[in-house]
Amino acid sequence: MKKLITLIALMLEFLNLFGQETALRNVNIIEVKTGKQLVNYSLLISKGKISWIGPDKKIKVGKEVNTIDGRGKYLIPGLIDSHIHFFQSGSLYTRPDAVDLTKHVSYQTERENGFNNSTDYLNRYLRLGITTIIDNGGPFSNFIIRDSISKTATYPNVLVTGPLFSIVEDKELELDDPPIIRIATTDDIDKLFNKMLLKKPDFIKMWYISGKEFPAEKSFSLVKYLAELSAKNGLKLAVHATELETARLAVDAGASVLVHSIMDNIIPDDFVAILKSKNVTYVPTLIVMGNYDKTFSGQLSHHQQDLMWANPFAYGSLTDIESMDSTSWPSVITWFRRNGIPKNHTDSIMKVNLAKLVNAGVNVATGTDAGNIGTFHASSYIQELEEMGKAGLSNAELIKTSTINAALGFGIQNHIGSIEIGKNADLLLLAKNPMESIQNLNSIEFIFKNGMMIRPDTLVKETPEEVVQRQLNAYNARNLNAFIDTYADDIEIYYNEELRLKGKSQMRTEYDFLNHVPNLYCQIQNRIVINNKVIDLEKVRFGGETIRAVAIYEVVNGKIKKVSFIE
Repeated sequence: MKKLITLIALMLEFLNLFGQETALRNVNIIEVKTGKQLVNYSLLISKGKISWIGPDKKIKVGKEVNTIDGRGKYLIPGLIDSHIHFFQSGSLYTRPDAVDLTKHVSYQTERENGFNNSTDYLNRYLRLGITTIIDNGGPFSNFIIRDSISKTATYPNVLVTGPLFSIVEDKELELDDPPIIRIATTDDIDKLFNKMLLKKPDFIKMWYISGKEFPAEKSFSLVKYLAELSAKNGLKLAVHATELETARLAVDAGASVLVHSIMDNIIPDDFVAILKSKNVTYVPTLIVMGNYDKTFSGQLSHHQQDLMWANPFAYGSLTDIESMDSTSWPSVITWFRRNGIPKNHTDSIMKVNLAKLVNAGVNVATGTDAGNIGTFHASSYIQELEEMGKAGLSNAELIKTSTINAALGFGIQNHIGSIEIGKNADLLLLAKNPMESIQNLNSIEFIFKNGMMIRPDTLVKETPEEVVQRQLNAYNARNLNAFIDTYADDIEIYYNEELRLKGKSQMRTEYDFLNHVPNLYCQIQNRIVINNKVIDLEKVRFGGETIRAVAIYEVVNGKIKKVSFIE
């Protein structure tokens, strides 16, 4: 019976994609290449592709065509994240090479959690309008993720490279299926490359690290060999290069994409000209390093996007440091807690370089490096765009970097990245104009994936435990709005079986202390989940007090409907 239901579902999906035409009428189409708006235009979607575009008065549709009125709304291509890592979750435990907390959560467990949550990440990406994601290096198991979802309409497009070719070892990340593999000779390159070819990678990635023990010039021949090998096999080479020297050498060797900003120097004019003439794509990833600093120092910004849309368990881990004995903190956390975030010019250098490249016409693409500590899948995207905007990019330029530029960078511009006849119908219908505010990218009314129309509220269905965890995250972030959002309008809260408050308005008044109580933190010491009930043993640090209580949460339709506290 289950197989029959699955078969019927697949058939319906096929018919939706390749049967009925869809007409979007009277919509404002944003031409991402030019930044212009086509007002009151219409388009047809046939067999998952855009088949016609023109002024609404010229469209001809039959009764059998599914018609959507886009009057007053805005249509843009689906967004692209050019730099993510599936093998990392964004949690505190995801990079033991940066901070070793394996005595709390083993790296094996963390990796398994990340792999098991990959469909959750995919749903969150699509929910936020990111219809294509590009994994920039990870274990061979990433190919399993890509291949298993490649024919599923309700997931984003996924491009994957395999393990990173690396000049240096990273033993802390090594398991049976390592994400980074050291190569010391051309024979090493051949061996790994041939193994990856069997998996049909979408591109190749190299980790080009330099230092006193491994100067960049010494490794240049290996980078060049890999670039030539990639080109022979029709594959682009992306290179992790954060110094001007390694970036220059990587481009000289034949790199097509530079991932991460050049952080040590302002890019000179001659190199800008080289990047433009060679059509090199630059992916700045502005927020990722700062998120490490904020996490280690305890100065988390708690962005609303993360509180709403990050995987709640991965996000909740960032505050686990508060429940650890400070005498057992790794030295890096102790240092940051004592000294705070160091003042340096790295951030300003990255933004100056970004503005300089955009103004010169170099192809710049949006990428988050999601999966690193504090940079979460899907929810980090708007934050990256906000930082790029602080570098001086206009909203039109931000949308361009997030669509057609990213597609050009990875050679998929003939299929996605702009609204043109013949391209895949990966589209976002927005209620508000993203040219006026980049935050309006959140005003998604419908997502079109290969022509299939999807309501965004159908994509992320959180379990009762996830809902409760999300409210805990908001509590510890002292974000009253995000906290209240997890509760039903008619919420009832009981203390020792006595009704204490009812409704969100009372709750907002009662919990106003979130805004001003110092030293606030709630730790879950034990949790039991029974159907729609989540029972937490909570230890709450409240100013100078410590309170312990049992909280029973009842979740209905994705919201907390009832809470019973037992002290």
